[in-house]
Amino acid sequence: MKALIFHYAQCAYRALLRLGQRIDYAWLLPLIARLPLPLAYVLANLRGRAYAACGWDWRSVALGFRHVRQQTDAGYHLLAAAASEQDRRSWRHERFVVEARDAFEASLIAVQRVQELRCEILPSDAAALAAERKRGLMLLTPHFDSFFLGVAFLARNGLKVNLMSSTVTQDPRIDTAVQQHFSRKYRGLEHYLNGGQVLDMEVGLRPFFRMLQAHETLVVLGDAPATRQGVAMTVNFLGLDRLLAGGALRMAQSTGSDLGGYLCRYLGPGRYELAMCPIGPADDPQTVARLYRFFSDSIQARPGLWWAADLLPQMARASLGRAQ
Repeated sequence: MKALIFHYAQCAYRALLRLGQRIDYAWLLPLIARLPLPLAYVLANLRGRAYAACGWDWRSVALGFRHVRQQTDAGYHLLAAAASEQDRRSWRHERFVVEARDAFEASLIAVQRVQELRCEILPSDAAALAAERKRGLMLLTPHFDSFFLGVAFLARNGLKVNLMSSTVTQDPRIDTAVQQHFSRKYRGLEHYLNGGQVLDMEVGLRPFFRMLQAHETLVVLGDAPATRQGVAMTVNFLGLDRLLAGGALRMAQSTGSDLGGYLCRYLGPGRYELAMCPIGPADDPQTVARLYRFFSDSIQARPGLWWAADLLPQMARASLGRAQ
């Protein structure tokens, strides 16, 4: 009897959780995104703190348990085993706040308010150099701070930018309000890309090859673990040689493209900074090493801004995994 009561209580709790998420994504986020920016950022921060206190995000709600929180704790332990529990709790809290702010920034994009935001690109000539292309340009970025908003900032200097996305956000287990949020996010971003597109990788790689062959820029997340079926690359990332998804690098190399990367940092309400790693030939090992050193240094300096720490336990060490 107790087990039955517990089961129904759990079902009721999860139903209420999904209802709250639907109200949040369908009503609250779009409303906050239309408020005056100073107030909008305050409310977005409060929303993020609530998510951090509960340890939930949209993936956790879809599956019904807080696996992201558990895996994040494991990831931060691997990243800094000597850190105190208080430090790791602080990083975890910040990670959920940052992910929640990303959802708010996506809503700003969806309602076309990017022109109200300021961003300094460092070094100052980096965007101009990226725009003067005679080869394709593959830009990698990790799930770090305001990376998604950075795609729109990159295009401000006339750069035609494309983004590789995934249909994982349309999984039927995910609430329709969240699915619609991601659709608005991607279609809204295309408004700023100078003719660029946001395409799911599941449609096939041929469109992405064409983008690079046309000397366009393609942004791909660079902190995804290698999969059994996918192309893997060995890189020194966060202090160890690890196996990461290598399809983007392989694509850049096969099209004779250059390789670079960026990190977009939130400075305060409406203010951002985008730092670019020097661009180099994709087939030069030093280019790859420099890029992942750039990512690693930033993540290790501010672990709480890396909201893919839950993926670290899935990144096999190269010595234990399969070869490139």
